[in-house]
Amino acid sequence: MQNNLIPKISVIIPVFNTEKYLKTCINSVLNQEYDDFELILVNDGSSDGSGVICEEYSRTNSRVKTVHLSNGGAATARNVGIEKSKGEYIMFLDSDDFWIDGCLSEIAAKLSSHEEIDVMFLNYAIVKKDGSLTEFKGYKFDYLTRRDLLKYISLQNKVAVSACLKVINKKMFSEKKIYFKNGLLAEDIDWFFNLMRVADSFTTYNGDFYCYRILENSASRSISEKRIIDYLYILNTWVEIVNKEIDKEEQFYFYNMIGYEYEVLLATFFDYKKSVRVKYLSEIKSLIWILNYRKKPRSKMIKFLNKLVGFNNTCKILNYYLHNRKIN
Repeated sequence: MQNNLIPKISVIIPVFNTEKYLKTCINSVLNQEYDDFELILVNDGSSDGSGVICEEYSRTNSRVKTVHLSNGGAATARNVGIEKSKGEYIMFLDSDDFWIDGCLSEIAAKLSSHEEIDVMFLNYAIVKKDGSLTEFKGYKFDYLTRRDLLKYISLQNKVAVSACLKVINKKMFSEKKIYFKNGLLAEDIDWFFNLMRVADSFTTYNGDFYCYRILENSASRSISEKRIIDYLYILNTWVEIVNKEIDKEEQFYFYNMIGYEYEVLLATFFDYKKSVRVKYLSEIKSLIWILNYRKKPRSKMIKFLNKLVGFNNTCKILNYYLHNRKIN
């Protein structure tokens, strides 16, 4: 059964000191052929010209709203944008990234082709140093229920936690209260795990869409001690939640997702200075059991290396591999 109603979409862009890329980002939304959307720019205490750029767009385009905050982080900015939104569906876009032209109409049409969709997954590419794009990647299926999606994710090499790669039914926020945890780095991980507990219907848009810039000073590449603290907090919290609150039949799938993020943590461990590594080594090592739920070549390799050369050297090897897969 189809609902045949083209939905209104709220696009939320948290903005913080990205004046170099901000106009490209905003224009990639405004240039879409589909026009039943609102664009909410949340200026999160920028100290460069980003706030002025946001105001310029608000004055010249009735679909654009600007909200100014003191710097509270991406989670707070997103939550404020959600509260201000009026659309049936929510989309997020980081202010240094951009969308491919002409896709929003196809996304809206796909949403209207099902009775109701809670989450749509989107494809992404990475912007290379020369400005060209890598191949677009993402999940590909027509329609899945939650249990079937969890099984599908367990068969993939990556877990697509990023909020920017989703179109989310507003009900997930207004009724299910799946907001972002304020003050938490890597907040998308915690948010996505929560989303997987409550959303029931999923689809994908298989066209080229989201374009990531990898910037050295971005929050997602932070190597502060707080990031490793927050990462461990998320992993430990969700191990406890899965143990106590997740249906036995679904525990494997959630442990699998936690295991993927644990692999990411191991690969980035040697990005932190030695004093931080020494401080958290024991706690991180104690979670290696979670890889028993990841039936992937990388997981098997990590467990093998751990036995062969030890935990510390395993992390060093993973980090070397991570930084030598360069995007030109």
